[in-house]
Amino acid sequence: MDSYDVVVVGAGTAGMPCAIEAVAAGARVLVVEQEPRPGGTLHVSLGQLSGAGARVQIARGIDDSPEAHIRDILRINRGTGRADILRRTVPMQGETIDWLLDLGFEMDPQCPAILHLHEAYRVARTYWGVEGGLSILKAIAPQFERAMAAPNATLRLSTQARRLLTGPGSAVQGVEIVPVDGGRSERIAAGAVVLASGGYGANSDMFARLTQGRPLFTAAMPGSTGSGIEMAQAVGAAIVGQDLFLPTYAGIVSRPGDNRIVWRQMPSLTPQVRQPWEIHLDGTGRRFVREDDESVDAREHALNDLADLMFWCVFDDAVLEAAPPLLPGWTREELDQAWSGHPSFVTAQGVDGLAAATGMDPARLAASLTDYAAACAGTAPDPTGRRHCPMPIRGPRYRAVKMHGIVLKTPAGIRVNDRMETCRADGSAISGLYALGEAIGGATLSGKGFVSGMSVTPALTLGRWLGRRLGTQLAGRACA
Repeated sequence: MDSYDVVVVGAGTAGMPCAIEAVAAGARVLVVEQEPRPGGTLHVSLGQLSGAGARVQIARGIDDSPEAHIRDILRINRGTGRADILRRTVPMQGETIDWLLDLGFEMDPQCPAILHLHEAYRVARTYWGVEGGLSILKAIAPQFERAMAAPNATLRLSTQARRLLTGPGSAVQGVEIVPVDGGRSERIAAGAVVLASGGYGANSDMFARLTQGRPLFTAAMPGSTGSGIEMAQAVGAAIVGQDLFLPTYAGIVSRPGDNRIVWRQMPSLTPQVRQPWEIHLDGTGRRFVREDDESVDAREHALNDLADLMFWCVFDDAVLEAAPPLLPGWTREELDQAWSGHPSFVTAQGVDGLAAATGMDPARLAASLTDYAAACAGTAPDPTGRRHCPMPIRGPRYRAVKMHGIVLKTPAGIRVNDRMETCRADGSAISGLYALGEAIGGATLSGKGFVSGMSVTPALTLGRWLGRRLGTQLAGRACA
């Protein structure tokens, strides 16, 4: 049986920096990645980062501190994030941004900034690359490749971790791995196993089980199956965060009958970027939200109150001509094809025709349109409190686009302590088993909310920290 000091399961946002640091500390390291290339969700994510005290923030005279950052996080997530782990990661996150910049990270020149894609910070501390997550990957990939070329490192791509191996006292002592395309399994001994294998956003059954039966519309990587979470459960780890799901507001399925969302095709629904000209109606035809509410969190919670996480964005031909593009990421050809045949895109003559095409109640739909028209005319206040009412939606040809609350990160994950050791339900640590990144649940730090940069940055930061710590502690044990 081959033996390693540290086995890292997953070569993504958390796994790569963990392996880099463990190798640098002298540990014998095996990295197991089920995909044919490293990088994980960095290939598709927006790659938002956040941190107080980075050099560029200081150079621009922005007054900030880790303590202020933690207060802002807990304000946004209403105190539902893990304060102990926030105190572990946030003070190091400015250094993480400096590290990326030293590696050649191509930062958008607007950064640091206050970003309004989700509930905004009060201080400019959000960063992103000119190519989103790919900018981060391009910065760290060369260092990861150098680490994997070291004599004390092994990288196994297209290889899946099947189960954890345990010994006396249920301590984790290794992992069984198998090639994705079949073949013989191998048992690997390890001083420590780090699960950095991502979330479960591509696993509909697991998503329903861990999010109280909510429907799944996802932009996750196909490999986000929750396999690491299931392996941890099998050796007694507790799962937390099942009650902290919150959808992103909102997206359109890429193909009829699919539950996949393409980030490039996301609608522009952020009032700070584009004020709404449409109205948003639930499946019955009721306006369920104030469309121009600048609080993204308020709109996300309103959407979360809808059992099916679905609404219709309704307008007419006149609005289509007058308004800024609702779907700026769609090409003209894509839009023409969608309006001519995609079931999420509806055109209809008259209110009754729109109701029939969408399944909304005709009377409730008519009342929503009438009330909004009165607000546009200034003859009555808008029932939702909306202030931006540029023009009524009168038809005769109406349009509607079906929108879904979507999953960017999965909320539930493996329970860990502030040393990133996996834990049982009673809080006791499982010896030899650690977890990082989305495997610990997106809600562990962000709580029931979306906090800018608090998925990618902690994954990078805690990955580096844990890799350095385990590498220092365990170097040479595999050969002993």
